[in-house]
Amino acid sequence: MKFPFINIHTHKPCAEHALCISNLFTDDFYKGNKKISGFFSVGIHPWYIKDEKTLEKQLSLLKEIVSHSNCLAIGEAGLDKLTETDWDLQYKAFIEQIRISEKSGKPMIIHCVKAWDEILKLRKQSKTTFPWIIHGFNSSEQMARQLLDAGCFLSFGKMIMKPDSKAAKVLKYLKPDEFFLETDDEDITIGEIYNKTAELRNISIDELKKQLSGNFERLFKIFSTDNTL
Repeated sequence: MKFPFINIHTHKPCAEHALCISNLFTDDFYKGNKKISGFFSVGIHPWYIKDEKTLEKQLSLLKEIVSHSNCLAIGEAGLDKLTETDWDLQYKAFIEQIRISEKSGKPMIIHCVKAWDEILKLRKQSKTTFPWIIHGFNSSEQMARQLLDAGCFLSFGKMIMKPDSKAAKVLKYLKPDEFFLETDDEDITIGEIYNKTAELRNISIDELKKQLSGNFERLFKIFSTDNTL
């Protein structure tokens, strides 16, 4: 049985022989400039929250879009302390998206920049029962364990190509059912990410593909073998 590459988060066209969750924004649907094909996530990114009025429109549209059968997750959503977006608006948008995740029964893909304490606090306070996928993880082993213990998955991208990065060091020692891989918006293939991950974890590409396909199936209840693509 063959297993595809799983790209859990990408802003670029999905590569052949890969199963992707493409990142879309609510405004893409509002402007009508995105065709829905393949699996996707949709959310309100903290970079693109302009004001209270615009946020209300985005939230209203998001509640409609999440019912689409190809929408697998909410996001990317989260908190970013380096963006110029008002912090209170970021916070409100994130909390509302947690509620939408709960109501729709779909996990979240999380964007976090220097806001780990706040993300963990909201994870615990919300008492959400649905997983969060922390995309582009590149923090400490201690933070990784706190997030995993709180019911999150970690997703790794281009940073693992740097052997001294925090991401590469963490990825070596995770359990097979604790992580995913992604390309985000980088000019790198999911195959390259898999190759490096297999090298770091000292396993074969086939075994890695089998493990991550299993994670995908368990999380989204969707079969990911070639026969069902």
